[in-house]
Amino acid sequence: TEVAEHTTGDLFAEDGLLREESSLFSVAGRLKTEVLFRHLPRLAIVDALRKQHRFFHWDLEFCDLFAERGGFDLMLGNPPWLKVEWQEAGVLGDYEPEFVLRKLSASKLATLRVDTFNQIPALEAAWRSEYEGCEGMQNFLNAQQNYPVLRGVQTNLYKCFLPQAWRLGAEKGVSGFLHPEGIYDDPKGGQLRAAVYPRLRAHFQFQNQHMLFPIGHRVKFSINIYTASQNQFVGFINIANLFSAKTIELCLAHDGSGEVGGIKDDETGSWNEAGHQSRILTVGMERLALFATLYDEEGTPALEARLPALHAEPLVSVLEKFAKQPKRLGDLQGEYFSTVMFDETYAQADGTTKRHTQFPEDASQWILSGPHFYVGTPLYKTPRAICTEKGHYDCLDLLTLPDDYLPRTNYIPACDAQEYAKRTPRVSWKEQDEDEPRKVTDYYRFVNRRMFGGSSERSFISAILPKGFANINTCVATAFESTNVLVNFTGLSHSIVYDFILKSTGKSDLYGAQLGGFVYTESFGVKIRTLLLNALSSEYAELWQSCYTPDFNTQRWSRDLPQLPQDFFAKLTPEWQRNCALRSDYSRRQALVEIDVLVAQSLGLTLEELLTIYRVQFPVMRQYEADTWYDQNGRIIFTPSKGLVGVGLPRTARKADLKNGFVFNVDSPEWTGGDCTDQAIGWDDVKHLKTGTVSVTFDDYTRSDEGERRTVTWQAPFIKPDREDDYKVAWAFFAQDKESA
Repeated sequence: TEVAEHTTGDLFAEDGLLREESSLFSVAGRLKTEVLFRHLPRLAIVDALRKQHRFFHWDLEFCDLFAERGGFDLMLGNPPWLKVEWQEAGVLGDYEPEFVLRKLSASKLATLRVDTFNQIPALEAAWRSEYEGCEGMQNFLNAQQNYPVLRGVQTNLYKCFLPQAWRLGAEKGVSGFLHPEGIYDDPKGGQLRAAVYPRLRAHFQFQNQHMLFPIGHRVKFSINIYTASQNQFVGFINIANLFSAKTIELCLAHDGSGEVGGIKDDETGSWNEAGHQSRILTVGMERLALFATLYDEEGTPALEARLPALHAEPLVSVLEKFAKQPKRLGDLQGEYFSTVMFDETYAQADGTTKRHTQFPEDASQWILSGPHFYVGTPLYKTPRAICTEKGHYDCLDLLTLPDDYLPRTNYIPACDAQEYAKRTPRVSWKEQDEDEPRKVTDYYRFVNRRMFGGSSERSFISAILPKGFANINTCVATAFESTNVLVNFTGLSHSIVYDFILKSTGKSDLYGAQLGGFVYTESFGVKIRTLLLNALSSEYAELWQSCYTPDFNTQRWSRDLPQLPQDFFAKLTPEWQRNCALRSDYSRRQALVEIDVLVAQSLGLTLEELLTIYRVQFPVMRQYEADTWYDQNGRIIFTPSKGLVGVGLPRTARKADLKNGFVFNVDSPEWTGGDCTDQAIGWDDVKHLKTGTVSVTFDDYTRSDEGERRTVTWQAPFIKPDREDDYKVAWAFFAQDKESA
């Protein structure tokens, strides 16, 4: 630059030593930089560049401090959470707003740029200057000689601050930074973690539910305390799931008495800000080795382990038992194949799929989206005929669903069947006597939602989907060579134990490659309940038939209730029929409760550990369970669940229901509300009933675009189960069952 040229002098001139050190400092002790620059002209260039690019040159500004003390004793900050990226539209938008206001493709942007350069000559010079500056900055930040510990990781400015702070710190210096969690869960960040852990003294992880920062309520960040120099022994304290800084002090001051609270306060339903000593985890090399075993690839050194978000000390014992299990799904490498199949955007661009909401003619026309399924429920929701928002889905009534039902699909194949088959991924193995691998669509598949929220009701959202379907990249579908492994692993994933392991990673997405780290074990009780939950239509007849054994008929429920007919298992048949599936809300809930218990027992967990997982890690689920009510036939009559909008009655009567054609009726001697013909009914109006029925008739558009009038009836009295009590009863039942076996 001109400034640099003006101040260079001869870069390599021998200036000799500075003899008059006293003249370098003013009376106030401030460094006289102009004197220094006369003796060392190279520093003048550095200063000129500093002024031009507005960066802070620590060594230059505080050279006296480094000479006397070796660095800073204390550094505190909130470094910028920014990736240095070339934002062309932003630069051009200063001259021509169209670049920013319109979302332009790269090719359109390039064409428009050339035209605009011709119209505004000054723009090209400004554009080149900005581009050079950005490229130079990126090259500097990505240079291994400048930031060797950041090799291989995606550069973000806050990451660059860490090695800088360690370099600038005095021998006993300390730094405290507020920054994102990326350094602790990046699969490629092992080298950086190996530099972090020997310096880390405290890690306090926050969730942004109170919107302390304008970055989205699910984003995680942390307060981190580092020493400047590496310590001989690794040891730091860790608190996860914080919502307020005051909780740190409350945890440190707590005496350890009482039960540790969960993520939410049971009484108020708000995010838990209370402190407890058990929230503080002390992490050393032994625990890092445990984390490496569970969350990283085999052979990962303890110092490079990813750091899980563990809510309380009692949960560590669960991880230890998980780590001791001899078999992982990854040990079956080559026997399963995962794919996101079709990218939602690119598949439309290349003519593989097109957006068109309709009922598919068969499973080969069904392209799965995330809201279609839930835990153990492949037929969970259907898109509405007009589906433009994520809320435009309706829950399906499994009790009355036709045997051959398929929900609407938002995408359908856009090319002919032959081309579509050519673009469909194939598995990695060959069936006996076959020359090439089959398409993934020739298999029943395990499917999971790719994105999830750690503080949502459930995180590991999975089901078994029938042959023929495809999926977009909001889901991950996994084909298994063995249907036995498919059903067993799906059952394990339905449990809150596996959900907890996924939540503890602190991540927000789950790809097929990560499935290999989960423990694989087999349990007959889990297998049959998984089939009963998933085999909801005639599309599953082949799967059911291949798995059925006469032992299915000897199973029993762990509780004896009117909502759980004890002869259900005895009536199961070798050929699939609609009663081979659990259809009532209560029986499906019970199957999931029993899967939780059976999985916990197969992994060697204690009942107390299962209860702790539920209490601590599943606050939203507990909130919903605390106020979900069932009728005598096992149908939900009221639930606050945000995922079950439209299921049961609203809490209070809504006049809008009458305008939408709803007709309510109450047939009970205890009803004092009079004629219901022109009256809306809510849960609060009928929850006291001990006898009789409540019904609603409405237009149902989940099975056809034309719709049909349908009536749902609930039989009083209404019950609210207690999941913790159900766990205790089921635990005793299956423990006794195991003993007698």
